[in-house]
Amino acid sequence: MWVVRESLRLLEKIAIAFVIALAIAAIWAAISRHRFVDDFRNTCLIVGALSLVMAAVGRNTQFERRLDYGITESAWGRVPGVSSLKLNPEDPTLTPGAVLGGAGLALLAFALFVL
Repeated sequence: MWVVRESLRLLEKIAIAFVIALAIAAIWAAISRHRFVDDFRNTCLIVGALSLVMAAVGRNTQFERRLDYGITESAWGRVPGVSSLKLNPEDPTLTPGAVLGGAGLALLAFALFVL
């Protein structure tokens, strides 16, 4: 059952990262001086490539600590008695490389095949 939960959590994080990256690309393209579609595509390519670079950073980084907060927090705040700074080895973890790599690949695919 945890495989399904973690897979859904991974897809959720990838979707959130994809939407944030699209918003950044749209804002940047809107304030640029060239055609919106061209700048939007170029910015999507750049942000997607940067996401892939951030995905290659590896384990035990600040990215990983921020992405793996779901185990130690409930819907309305922190779970009492559980440290958010210490990972338990038996807990499944969501790696930032998976999220950033998935979002980067999705953004690159969007820029290359849709735009």
